[in-house]
Amino acid sequence: MRKISLFTLILLAITMTSCGGGDKATTKLLKELNSSYNYDGKEATLTGYLTYNSGAMIVHGKTTPALRHSNWQKEGFARPEINFGKEPNCVWIPDKFRLEDIEIYDSNGEKHGVNTKVTLKGTVRYTNKEWEKATVAEEEKSGGMKIFGAKSAAEKAEEAKKAAEERRKKTGDPNDYSFTFQATAISVAK
Repeated sequence: MRKISLFTLILLAITMTSCGGGDKATTKLLKELNSSYNYDGKEATLTGYLTYNSGAMIVHGKTTPALRHSNWQKEGFARPEINFGKEPNCVWIPDKFRLEDIEIYDSNGEKHGVNTKVTLKGTVRYTNKEWEKATVAEEEKSGGMKIFGAKSAAEKAEEAKKAAEERRKKTGDPNDYSFTFQATAISVAK
């Protein structure tokens, strides 16, 4: 009986560690980021493991890996924008890669792999904070003109209103809390 209880304790400890038991601050922050605009334009800190589900895209010198509670989980909980390269505060990915080929460079320029838990400091920007104003402005700007094969501004505005109504039904809040997180500093998590 004693071996079973010791095994149970070890299993529980492993489960708590791998499920992000030490990442409660990041989990709490992400809930707030996804339910209010309080952090718009402000600095925040996220902790986890950087990885890629499939291929990696580099756009305008930035890449967006998944930030996860643990390095083996399938779903990421954030997609930070990180500079691409081999300089401090960057991520390097070869053209053809396996996860172990990814290099993470911290603020001191030291190289780490995807099995290193990192802390990212960066700025939060909400991408659809003004969704309602933007749809009205786009509708007015188009003046009813339509490009062949493209949705009109009125159609886009109607889709935005329907999406807002769906959000209201699900959460009671019509706002779109989509955001970007531009990482400015990377360090090894403690």
